[in-house]
Amino acid sequence: MLKRLVGSSAAVLMLTAVLAGPAEARRIDEVRAKVQAVIDEIGIDRSRIREVFVAPDDQGGEAPGSLSYSAWIAFSDCTGNLAMHLSGTTAVRTIYTTGDCAVPGVSKSG
Repeated sequence: MLKRLVGSSAAVLMLTAVLAGPAEARRIDEVRAKVQAVIDEIGIDRSRIREVFVAPDDQGGEAPGSLSYSAWIAFSDCTGNLAMHLSGTTAVRTIYTTGDCAVPGVSKSG
């Protein structure tokens, strides 16, 4: 499932809402709230943000409690993203930037 937080892809949002059950939709909402909190915590200027995506990681049918999530924040002022990997309980496991994007206090991938 892919849930777009900012942008204009209503068709993708509706399709993912239909494919996911109510419990998964609630988990995605919790992850999205955590991502928004991290954006605030690290002080990203929201005017830089073009889009935010949140998706569950494919874990081959493992138990829902073991689910993890990935989030990508695309910026309007650089090529690349801020990437986050979160546990099923919304704990941030890793956070890094890709491409030529930079966020103070966040390491670069690779």
